[in-house]
Order: sequence, then C-alpha cells, then structure tokens
Amino acid sequence: MVPLSLWLDKYLEIARVMNYDVARDRAAAENLAEILKARSIEPPLDDLKRLLFRRAVMVFGAGPTLDRHVDRLRRTFPEAFRWFTLTSADGATGALIERGITPHIVVTDLDGDLDSILSAARGGSLIVVHAHGDNVEKIASYMGRILSATRRVLGTTQVEPVPPLQNFGGFTDGDRAVFMASSHGASQIVMVGMDFGEVVGRRSKPWLRRNVAAKGDKLKKLKIAHDLVSWLAVNFNPRIYTVSSRAPPGTTRIRIENLEEIVRCQP
Repeated sequence: MVPLSLWLDKYLEIARVMNYDVARDRAAAENLAEILKARSIEPPLDDLKRLLFRRAVMVFGAGPTLDRHVDRLRRTFPEAFRWFTLTSADGATGALIERGITPHIVVTDLDGDLDSILSAARGGSLIVVHAHGDNVEKIASYMGRILSATRRVLGTTQVEPVPPLQNFGGFTDGDRAVFMASSHGASQIVMVGMDFGEVVGRRSKPWLRRNVAAKGDKLKKLKIAHDLVSWLAVNFNPRIYTVSSRAPPGTTRIRIENLEEIVRCQP
C-alpha cells in the first residue's frame, strides 16, 4: 500500500506538471462527499476488499488494443472472466457491456460512456466515482442517475480524502484501478488495453469513433500513468502484468495464452 502522505507528495508533483489548481480538486472532493452523505451512502469497503484481497485482478483500460484483446481473451481463455476480478476503467466498460460481460468494479471520473456505466451499475458492479477539479459539473449532473441505479458507490479523490471519500493513489482511471487493487492486496494484477503509447483509444471518450493521436495534456497523462504504474511496481512490489506490447519498468509482459498459469499459481 502506498502511504497517503507519499501519494499526496507525488500528486503535488503531477499537479505542477499539469498546471492543476489543487484547490479545485479539494472543492470537487467536498461536493462529491456531500452528495454521498446526503443520500446516506456508506462506502462499500468490505465489498471492495472481498473483490480484491488475494484475488487475481484484471484491469481493462480504454487503450487502442482493448477490443482486440478482449475478443482474444474470449476465444483463448474465456475462464478469465470467471477467475479474475474484472475492473474496468471508465470508457473500457462499454467494451465489456457490449459483449455481455459485467465488470465487478468500474472506476470512473465520469467522462466515459455513461450508459455503459449505468448498465454495469444495474448489473451489480461496484462503481468507484472519482472527483477532481475538471468534473464538478458531471458529478452534479450524473450522480443522481448513478445512485438511482445502485447504492454500491465509493467516492475517491486525488487529494486529502474527505469522509466518506477514499484515496488509494493513482491519477488516470486505469492506473488508479491498478493502485486500488494493489492497496487491497491483489495477488496479481493484469492490465488489458492499457497501452501507454501515443494513441488514444476510441473507447476513451463517448464521441470518438476511431483511435486518434494523443496530443497535449492527453499525451502527458499517458506518460504520467505509465510512470505511476512503474513507480508502484518498482517500489511496492505488486505483481503487475500487461498483455500490451509496452510493459512499464517493474511490470511483466505476458501472452493471453499464458494467463492461466499465473492464476493457478496465486496463493
């Protein structure tokens, strides 16, 4: 587990690189906390621990290889969808829902396809909603619909946590899902569709119809996500694998055909 104080120092570095106003992040955290408290939503931490502790966890990111690798999993290792705890990062949720697969956990800052997230919520997914300075309006607009679909909602923040919000570390939806799994003692973490390259997958935003080149802040975010996963893997020793061609230092590239081996070796 990454100590909160260490993560907060790391996040201040990120905020400087991205030119973020940390006060806006704090205000967003307060807003989400008030919404959850007003609806008497208790953080489902026991459920989260049950899903992650000593479990093999698969994290689906919205990168350009996502759909191809999900289809390959279905062909060559369909048991993965039963053996792993399935965690989708925001827009990646649609790739699963469209194939009739409901993730156990959805990690979102609400800029992915909301209909897919609501479908997952109605299907029993635990929804982890993240507050930051750029999604205050979406929190105000969307939380009522999410809470009408499920009460299994956990709020998170990237700054000092305001009850009932939590901070497990991580910056983008994908790497935040990896940090969350690691902080809860996952036995293995396998990243699918987390490519960390210079291309934005079409699943990243609802309006995209194809993969596009990453530019500006998006390119910076992909680099930060890559570096954070590497920092986590090198310094805190979780067992992190990727099926993509680019493996951050400290992680291990693995073929989908070999995933069964790591599941059978889990403690």
